[in-house]
Amino acid sequence: MSDIEPKQVNTGGGSFIGGDAQTGGGDFVARDKIIQNIQLDVGKLIETLQQALPADDPMPKHLLETFRQFQFFHTRLFEWKELHNSINDITIALGQFLREVERLDISQLQGSARDLRRSWRPVAQKVDILLDFAASVKHISEQPFELTEAGMQGPVWAIDLLVARNRVDDNLQKEDVDEGTLYDATYDFNDAAERHMYLADKKLRETAGELYNLSRIVLGSMGHDEV
Repeated sequence: MSDIEPKQVNTGGGSFIGGDAQTGGGDFVARDKIIQNIQLDVGKLIETLQQALPADDPMPKHLLETFRQFQFFHTRLFEWKELHNSINDITIALGQFLREVERLDISQLQGSARDLRRSWRPVAQKVDILLDFAASVKHISEQPFELTEAGMQGPVWAIDLLVARNRVDDNLQKEDVDEGTLYDATYDFNDAAERHMYLADKKLRETAGELYNLSRIVLGSMGHDEV
């Protein structure tokens, strides 16, 4: 869990904008370029405020807390986005393997274990990439992913997908693959990926909403009615 915890912000609701934004081939608002050119020394800013204001004025402390909340929500947003992208890569890689498993189930043919393992390999590799990411998360899980002598610990999405992957792996290690068992294991894996994709997207939207609401509060305190 992050060392920086946000305070509760009562905003009375939030907003989320979906869909594409048409910019006519130009930049989507020039503020991105502006932000890149601003080198803000927060420590110096706080120090300047402390020197300019009375010793008991809470403004510097409030400003520092606001910056911390922005940092917290931005880092959470980044990690949820990375999780979304990682699971999306898994589901894309799974498509070809899933079609082959479905074909074997419908035709009741004996599949080639070697061909199936070759088709499954890209999916397994994408899960390994997700596990590497899970081992480094700091803001979207109480603890990062880790394999220990006692077992595994970490984000539930990492554990669920690893367990589901291992079940498919175990089936593919057999020379005479049981198509029915493989079909069930593959769809269990697919269900886990879809479930955690949905949950990651939900958290992504919630975090974006919290960040948007915090921005409205800050800008509102500066005398702006709208963002």
